[in-house]
Amino acid sequence: YRPEGRLEAEIAAELAVLDAVVATDRLDVARAVANQKGRLLTQLQVPGFGTRPMAVFQVAAGRPMRERPDDLRAAGAALADLHGQTQLAARALQRELVSEAEVDRTIAQIEDGFAAERARLVAAVADLRGQGVSRAGGPAGFCHGDFRMANLHRAGDQIVMFDFDDCGLGPQQLDLATIGWWLELAAGDSAAELWRAFLAGYGQAEGDAELGNSLRWLVVVQHLRSLRFLQDYCQLDAETWADALDSAAGMVERAASGSLRFLAGA
Repeated sequence: YRPEGRLEAEIAAELAVLDAVVATDRLDVARAVANQKGRLLTQLQVPGFGTRPMAVFQVAAGRPMRERPDDLRAAGAALADLHGQTQLAARALQRELVSEAEVDRTIAQIEDGFAAERARLVAAVADLRGQGVSRAGGPAGFCHGDFRMANLHRAGDQIVMFDFDDCGLGPQQLDLATIGWWLELAAGDSAAELWRAFLAGYGQAEGDAELGNSLRWLVVVQHLRSLRFLQDYCQLDAETWADALDSAAGMVERAASGSLRFLAGA
């Protein structure tokens, strides 16, 4: 685990959640393995950097996910099973996964050398708020927090999930929005088809305007969360920062204009 920003109590809660997940025909998770002393969490001595919290996990069975409708349908079904396990909420971290104030803080932290990109973000977020699109809908409960294809494997009909570092309680549509955000970034012209397959697997009807507005806002939240991670933990050169901020501004502008590719035709 990274040396800053994760308390041992938070990591212990994450491991307890994973232990409490009930495997189904459609869902499993990679769980932590106890050491010889029966502990799931231990300390690793890193020369020159002190100690870092560490856990050893089972190998996530199966293969990496592919950009195919059947894989997205299986991912939706597995996520529905995860969201339906209400016992996880009692073990989850009490962290704020969706914060409107955090959106503003992330934008305000953009350096003055990128004033044009910051102004685009400010204008697009203001546009969303002016439309009344600045809140999450749907049920609240346990969320994976980073539910994207890179954190899933497929083993037959079962999806094996891992990387629960960002899990907690919040609007469960955040996990749906994260898949949508990933499709928006990576899937090109096939984003809408893959999104429909995912929704079918999850059991969510298409054409729900309230869901669409919620997803537009949550995609913005998730993209700016990724930007905040870069701000807090990475050192990038000016050109790379310009690319990252241009990508963020473009994403928020598409959300504000209702032109996100994965929602096309919804």
